[in-house]
Amino acid sequence: MKKIDLEQKSLEIQKIISRYSKESFVCFFADFIRHHPERSNIGFSEKFKSKLKDSLYLIMLRLSTPLEGKEELHYSEKNDLVLQQVADILLEIVSFYLSENYDGNEFDEISDKRQKLLVHELAFKNYFQNGILNYREQEVNKVIRMFKPYQDKIQERLEIDLKTLIDLCNHSELIYRAKSINSKSFILDKGFDKLARQSANGLLAENEFTDKLLELSDETQESFLNFFEKPHQCLLFAKQDFHLSFEEKHIDIFCGLFSIDIKDNHSNLFYSQQNPLENKPIIRISDNQYLNIYQKQLPSALYDLLYTTLTQTKKEKEQLNFRRGKVVLESHTLEIFKKFFKKSKRIKIFTNYYINNEPEEKDILILVDNNAYIIECKASRYREPRRVTEQAYQRIKSDFNNCIQKGYDQCYQVEQELLNNEKVFVSLKNKSEVIITNEIHEIFSIVVTSERFASIQTDLGLLLKRKNSEDPYPWSIYVDDLETFLKALYNSFSNPSRKIFDFLEHRELLHGRLITNDELDVCAMFLKDPKNFKEICESEYVVFTDPTLQNYFDKLYFDKKLKFKIEDF
Repeated sequence: MKKIDLEQKSLEIQKIISRYSKESFVCFFADFIRHHPERSNIGFSEKFKSKLKDSLYLIMLRLSTPLEGKEELHYSEKNDLVLQQVADILLEIVSFYLSENYDGNEFDEISDKRQKLLVHELAFKNYFQNGILNYREQEVNKVIRMFKPYQDKIQERLEIDLKTLIDLCNHSELIYRAKSINSKSFILDKGFDKLARQSANGLLAENEFTDKLLELSDETQESFLNFFEKPHQCLLFAKQDFHLSFEEKHIDIFCGLFSIDIKDNHSNLFYSQQNPLENKPIIRISDNQYLNIYQKQLPSALYDLLYTTLTQTKKEKEQLNFRRGKVVLESHTLEIFKKFFKKSKRIKIFTNYYINNEPEEKDILILVDNNAYIIECKASRYREPRRVTEQAYQRIKSDFNNCIQKGYDQCYQVEQELLNNEKVFVSLKNKSEVIITNEIHEIFSIVVTSERFASIQTDLGLLLKRKNSEDPYPWSIYVDDLETFLKALYNSFSNPSRKIFDFLEHRELLHGRLITNDELDVCAMFLKDPKNFKEICESEYVVFTDPTLQNYFDKLYFDKKLKFKIEDF
């Protein structure tokens, strides 16, 4: 691919979209982010590789110019053609970030450079183009688990308490839902329902829809027209919407912490720049009108805010990082497995233990139904990939080694002790126990991470170094995905411990030939059809997962078959 000027391409997009007013532009894309799953994926939408990331970039690009814009952006064939042009240029930019590292001979033979290019491309796309599939309650619980011991310090430094901050985030979602239901009240009119069905089935002549709409009640007409003209209306809020439940000073602090002003000067030109909307996902449209750009981001933004607020010194940062891994991640992982195996009668759990004469403390060992689950929890950070492959690969590899590789190496030490000794001594704080190893039928190693590593985690054949090529791969999974999968597994089968055994036994076979960026896609394959999953794993083909498999967990969630309880303070 020929070299392009990234700045020039970004300015080209900015010039195109600056024809639209800032308010109409940000409202259009806020609505698109929230509601595009409910609509057909055609036109410009089909060309967006990441509906979320691309939209957030375009919003900040539009706000990074003083030009006001004279046109209003709403959906029309004309505007769709303009946005398709924008999408084409955006695709050029994203493609170039990776293609500039290729010189044309990378795939002539299997080589180290080819491996690095593949890892870099997967990491770049996963980091910049994919949102994280998890659920709001999981994000809120992450905040509570991490920061509840620091409530006094939060109150002192932010002048608002932790519970009120979380309640404000949750109330924001409740306001949206109430307004969303109200904005679509026309759907409840049986006359409109009949009219919509006739229109969808092509039973109405030209302009007949409008004539028949005028025959319906004024309320239905007004509701439909308001929704048609301002589908983003339910994403708008005023401070007064919170007044019945919160003090005015707390509302002011909340809006100040999590919003940017549409009139502020911004300088976001490049796609790979840090986007302010990730930390402040609300835009202040006018003196007392705010727009939710991406409400699901609010708990994540709160987590990042509190982390920054509570790490003002080196000592504070060290203490909080230790808590994130050794305390929070390990405790949460242990609780997930305890709940999952609670039906099992033969179970023994060791935590923070030492095995034989190994000097290093290990995290969790579970013996259940004559199987051993060696679990290591790793909270190392996964940093933003760089653009140049050599630099990017070193950073990706370093982050992988500090997290997943280290976890595997620790699991491997325990595994070898269990395989090569008739008896193993497990030492804990106040006691020591003996494990008779011939009673163990199978051993599984599991590395649980506090962040998602996407493709390099789902296919460990890309980076993991094993002692011997015959050694089995571990299962490495992001903690929220672990919680989601084990909850679904527990609720779907009468013998969940047998099912996790079946899953892990076959999951290991996919490494080295799996194309997916989300472990939950693989988990959904198993839940939907365990027999077919086994057949796929036992084949020798390269496996591409269907991205719509994520809908499997969404359906369980919205059908209230997958529930996450908000933790106590």
